[in-house]
Amino acid sequence: MNNRVVHIGPLHLFAWITLFELGTAVVIQLGMGAKQDAWIVILLGCLCGIALFAGVFGTLYNLYPDLPLTGYMRKIIGPVPGWVLGFAYLLYFIYISGRDVRDFIDLLSAAAYDVTPLFALAMFMLITVGYTIRLGVEVFARTTFVFFIFCCMMFLFIIFLVLFSEMSEGNRLLPVLGEGWKPVWKALFPTNITFPFGEMIVMTMFLPYLNKKYKAVKIGVGAMVFSTLLLIIATYVNTSVLGTEIASRATFPLFTALSRLKLSEIAQRMDAIVLFLFVITSFVKIGTFMYAAILAAGDLFRITNHKTLIMPVGLIVMFTSLTVAGSLTEHLQEGLKIVPYYLHLPLQYAIPTLLMLIGLIRRKGQSAASS
Repeated sequence: MNNRVVHIGPLHLFAWITLFELGTAVVIQLGMGAKQDAWIVILLGCLCGIALFAGVFGTLYNLYPDLPLTGYMRKIIGPVPGWVLGFAYLLYFIYISGRDVRDFIDLLSAAAYDVTPLFALAMFMLITVGYTIRLGVEVFARTTFVFFIFCCMMFLFIIFLVLFSEMSEGNRLLPVLGEGWKPVWKALFPTNITFPFGEMIVMTMFLPYLNKKYKAVKIGVGAMVFSTLLLIIATYVNTSVLGTEIASRATFPLFTALSRLKLSEIAQRMDAIVLFLFVITSFVKIGTFMYAAILAAGDLFRITNHKTLIMPVGLIVMFTSLTVAGSLTEHLQEGLKIVPYYLHLPLQYAIPTLLMLIGLIRRKGQSAASS
């Protein structure tokens, strides 16, 4: 086995986090419960995510810069409780990866591949993800950087279309806070403080690979801000083209908006751009959670060759994606009403905060004892 030290560069990590944050959020109804104020929901969600990442995950990373999440858990609360908690996060990563696969195959099926079995679509994505993971974390990070360039170009093209298309009406975003703050808070908690920004918990499995460790928090915060800007652009497109009523009812509003958007007779039905963008961001999102699950399993079960875990974890993710819900409606309702309360809030906010407090107390105690 190759024992070469594996590193991720700052620019690659920035691209990785940006595409991860976009993930499936770029095409679904992110914050649309607040209608024309959805962009405020996204902005506030980003601020909560930054506070969580910089304040909690960043502190834990500074305490244990060479250990992943499952590693420093055992240092903080003991080998056995830490192992059990780490296993819970392993299951969480697998489950969320499966849900992301389900998002991916449902949109592809609804948009263009309605006669293709969901199993085939899931297998296609997971084989691609598994192959990239097999090549290592450096290759995965570099792949996301290449995809990042493509995505930036696509967003620039979308902005150009919106600015010059007769289908876009910016006044549909007015009035700002027309119904007050209540719809914003309702849309923000708990859904948009946990998705997608709270999901940065998964990046704690990869931060130890960063070659410039002192830049970890800055890179993460910068990528979250940039991804927020792109998500706000997507929300602007949804609202300005479709209007708040249609955008809030559409299952995949960006896909619907781009299918209507046209620039005279030159460019029409730009929904293919959304599909391409969605495939790229879903690849990164699914791959990140699946890779984190593989690293967690390797750490917990002391398996040094992570390649042996790709197939079993991939099969579990596929099984989860196909059985997680009976229909798209059930899947979305579960993701909006159940998962945020019972999984995201405890595993993204409560437990990491508790680990941080215990870790700081233990570190302070060790410093006092040594002095």
